[in-house]
Amino acid sequence: MNDKIPTKITGFFITVIGTGIVLRTITTIIDRILFSNREFKISEFQNFGIIIFLISIIMGIFWLLRVRKLS
Repeated sequence: MNDKIPTKITGFFITVIGTGIVLRTITTIIDRILFSNREFKISEFQNFGIIIFLISIIMGIFWLLRVRKLS
């Protein structure tokens, strides 16, 4: 089973990048569906990029902790 778990660094970056892509896609969908006729957009919020970055880093840390418990 240990052969199938990617190295910790590779898994961390995959988790961080994947989480960022998924969050960005979800907010784009929400902006287009719920806020289509309004001036407010989630993606135009001043600290939007920082929030997604921090959530992605937190998810990467959770992944590292989970892998540590598996091995």
